[in-house]
Formats: sequence, structure tokens, C-alpha cells
Amino acid sequence: MHIDRVQIEEGFLDGLDVHFVPGLNVVIGARGTGKTSLIELVRFCLDVRGFAAETAKRSQDHALSVLGTGQVTVTLTENGRQVIVTRTATDKTPRSTGPFTSPIVFSQTEIETVGLQPNGRLGLIDSFLGDMRRNEAEEGEAVSEVRSLTKEVDAIRRELDDYERHLAEIPSIDQQLDQLMPAEQLLAKSSTDVAAKKQSLDVLSKSIASTAVALTSTERFSQAVTRWRATIVAAAQVTPPGEVWSGQADDNPLPALQERAAKAAAYIQQALAEINAIDAESRSAAARFNKHKVDLEDQARQLRKEIETLQEGAGTTARQGQQLRERKAQLESLRTVAQERNHRINLLLNQRNAALDRLETVREARFNARVAAADKLNHVLGPKIQIVVTRAGQYDAYASAIAEVLRGSGLRYGELAPTLAKSVSPRELMEAADAGDVALISEAAGITKDRAVRTISQLKDSDLGALATINVEDVVSFQLLDGTDYKDISQLSTGQRCTVILPLVLRHTERLLIVDQPEDHIDNAFIADTLIRAIMARDPSGQILFSTHNANIPVLGNADRVVQLGSDGRRGFALVTADLNSPAAVHAITSVMEGGIEAFGRRASFYGRRKAK
Repeated sequence: MHIDRVQIEEGFLDGLDVHFVPGLNVVIGARGTGKTSLIELVRFCLDVRGFAAETAKRSQDHALSVLGTGQVTVTLTENGRQVIVTRTATDKTPRSTGPFTSPIVFSQTEIETVGLQPNGRLGLIDSFLGDMRRNEAEEGEAVSEVRSLTKEVDAIRRELDDYERHLAEIPSIDQQLDQLMPAEQLLAKSSTDVAAKKQSLDVLSKSIASTAVALTSTERFSQAVTRWRATIVAAAQVTPPGEVWSGQADDNPLPALQERAAKAAAYIQQALAEINAIDAESRSAAARFNKHKVDLEDQARQLRKEIETLQEGAGTTARQGQQLRERKAQLESLRTVAQERNHRINLLLNQRNAALDRLETVREARFNARVAAADKLNHVLGPKIQIVVTRAGQYDAYASAIAEVLRGSGLRYGELAPTLAKSVSPRELMEAADAGDVALISEAAGITKDRAVRTISQLKDSDLGALATINVEDVVSFQLLDGTDYKDISQLSTGQRCTVILPLVLRHTERLLIVDQPEDHIDNAFIADTLIRAIMARDPSGQILFSTHNANIPVLGNADRVVQLGSDGRRGFALVTADLNSPAAVHAITSVMEGGIEAFGRRASFYGRRKAK
């Protein structure tokens, strides 16, 4: 992919319209003419993410300040097709005529600081991994599945806890029935009329108990359907994906795919309609069972009155027996429900384990890809530069999440969270909390069992699915050979850091590379020996866009296009857009970058005398 044209409307660079070509493109100009502004506007238009949050915000703020209420448009060529991308300050994302590959963009500050930040180093290595969207999608799917399954497991466990509390009532009910039994037996031995009515009431009581169980089951089902329906409604409100085709008319797969997407959306609506029907029918069934139960209870109430008329106190005894047996029947039905729920939990846990396995596989594959990228870079840049990738070594985010969970527990979470983060993986922590594994937490954190119990209790009340899927990122270290020893990039001067980062950046031989003033903090020897060699080694069909103050870059790099910017103090504009060897480009380089023809001649004469000596 390469940039053909950049057009800017309004703002400091209002009216700028410059064309670029494959190969090396160099933007030159005095300070304050808009070189950096041009780079940042291109980055903004193409929505290129920065390698660190701080520098990314600074870049966007710069772009917005020079664009104002205007618009920037970038015309690209990728795989033989033209893509037009445009964006205003109010656009959350770019508008484009088709998909495009994101370029690599480095601001001047990023070159100097990216190596000091863990996420910056990681992002730099990741920029060599190619298209990782499939990996990211699989990771996102696994994370969503784990979190969804965990929430479902937690909900069922709370339901089971409630069932256990209710089932604990059965021994008390049995005791009350035992105490009531003599009175019921005496009632059965009384007059023939009382005995007959008592027998009818017993049959009626069994029907009431059976209907009560049916009603409770139907209501639970109806409530579950209501929750299910809410989930489907949310999915039904999502608009099917759309896209504008910008390729050849006879090679457009989108209409067929969009037609299938529309059918899928219709299927979701059909499913929602069916669920609505199920919801209505379950409510109707519950209403029928409730009415039948009310009718039966009315009949039982009448029988109890008749029994009470025949024998004082007999109605009360019959009513108590009916109520106790009805309650016991309802509770005993929960045993079957609890067994089903426990079976469901086991199925969900197996599914969650499979999703966690997939998540670990995806992240392991990404780590292996990072190691492979580092090995390739080490092969080219070593032994001077060395890159090391360590699996899952950035614990800060994980430790912060644990600390947030433990906040307010009375535990010294500031000390406990980092220790747990370094010794127990997110998955292990969730499983320990689920199983109540006090010994594991106690040993891993080096705390007493009492504190471990309190820790597990606090963890169980948190969103364990979110905690278990936190990504403990890999650690990337950059090192520079200084004499016989390697020094970490954190120990290097700004210039030394640049001599590590720039060669890495220039290894992007297959992607559009845009760098703002790469020569700052490095000497001309490094530019000639390393920077220019890297530029010349790139595929000539690729594209580099540099802004620079150093004449060695366009001249020794044999630039394919030179763009000179000028300014009247209020607005920046293009003075020259030409090939390197054109008179206009030669004049621009000698006047702006060499101090003019006279200064350039004096240096040439000086170098000639030194060579003669």
C-alpha cells in the first residue's frame, strides 16, 4: 500500500494538496512550516494508533489543533485498487471507500520514548506480526464465553444455595407432621361422615400439592424464558454489517454476503417471535395452574368447614396437615431441580474449561509469534541489538484488578494483590475461589489460613469471569551491546535509544512507513551507516514518508520525491513537489538543508582540502 495524495481543507495547512510516489518520500522545510502537522494529520485521517497512550493523545491533539473545523483526505493505492479515506475533527472514525492496511507511523517523540514503556515495546514487536485480527477475534470470543459461562454458573450456585436453605426445612416439617399424626389418626377413627370427608380431603390435598409443584416449576421456567428473551432482544437490535464495495464490479462478493446477513437477521427475529410465544404460553400455563390450585383450595376449605361442623377442632387439624404436606411436596420437588442444576453446573464448568483452554492457546500462539518476530530481528540486527520476549510478565493490571476486588475487605490488599498476581495465574485464582482452596491461597500469598479464607470470600463476591480472563501481557526487552555487555534500553541515553529503535522501525519492509524527523538525537555517521542502508535495502515498490532536517536522508537515500513546505506565519503550503534530481528539489535541499549554495560550496571545498592532506 502507498499514499498517492494528501489534501487538507481549512486549518493551518488549508489548501495543501501534495502527491507522493512509491519509494522514499521526504518532506523538508524550515521549522514551523507544518512538517510534523502533515504527518500527524495523515496519522489522524488513517486512524493509526500510537504505540503508547500518552504519545497517542499528544498526536491526536496536535492533529485536531491544526485541522480545526476542516477535513483531511488521503488517497491510497493498495493491491491495484484506489481507496479514498477522509476524516473531520468531529468524525469518531475515518470514512473510506474500502478497507485498507494501516501504515506504521512514528512521531519524533515516539522514536525517543517508545522503548521506555512496556506497552510501547510490545506494540513495536506486534507491528511485525502481520494481520492479527483473527487472533484478536478468537481471544475476544473466548473471553466473552468464559465471562458469560461464569455468570451463569454463579447464578445457578446462588439458586442452589437458596434451594439448600429451603430443603433444610424438611426435617422440621416431618417433625410437625409426626406431632400432628395422633390428632389425624383420632380424626380418622371418629364418625363415618368425618372419616369420609377426611379421606376426600386427603385426596384433595394431594392434588393441591401436585398442582403447587407444577405451578412453581412453570413459574421458574417462565422467569428463565424472560431472562433469555432479554438476551435475544439485545442481539436483535444489532444492525447487520454493511460495507461499500470499491473493487472490480464483477468480483464483488458483498451482495450475496449481505443477503445472507439479512436472512440471519430475519432468523433472529423469527427466533424472538417464537420465544415471545413460549413466554406467553408459559405465563398462560402458570395462570391455569394457579386458577386450578385456587379452585382446589376452595374445595378443601369447604370440606374443612364441614368437618369442623361435625367435630370441633377437626377442620384445623385437617388444614394444618394439608398445608404441611403441600409445603413438603414443593420442597421435595426441589431435590430433583437441584440435581438438574448441579448437572447443569458441571456441563457449564466443562464448557468454561474448554473456553479457557482456547484462550490460553490463542495467547500462547501470540507469544510464539512474538518470539519468532524477535528471533528474525535478532538475526538481522544482532549482535548489536538484542530483543528478548518473556511470557506473561506484566503483572500490574492483574494486581490492580485483585486489589480492587479486595478493597474494603480489611485485608492489606496493597501488599497481598501483587504477591497473588505474581504467584497465581488468573485462571488458577478463579478455580481456587470456586473450590474454596484455602491451602493454595495461603501458600501462594504467604498468609495465614484465616486471611486466606477472607480472601476467598471476597473473591467469590466479585466478577470472577472478568478476573480470570485478564490478559497478563508478555514482556519485551530491548538491549544494546555496549562494549562487551548488553545494556537495557532504560539505561541508555536518548541518542542510544534512537539507535536501537530506528533500525527496528526500518525493518518494516512490507508496510507503508511514516516517520517524523528520525534523525534527531543521532549523528551523521549512524545516518549514513545504518539509516540509509536500511532505506536502500527496502523493496522499491514499498513506500517511506519521512519529514527531516537532515540533507543526508534525501540525498544519500536517493529520494524518489521531495516535498518542500513553506509558511507565511499564518498558513503552511507546498513550495516544491518534485523528483530528487530536479532543479527545484536541488535548490530546496541546498537552500533549506545545506544553508544555501555558498555554504554548501565552502563545505565541499573544506572536505576536498582535508581529503588532499
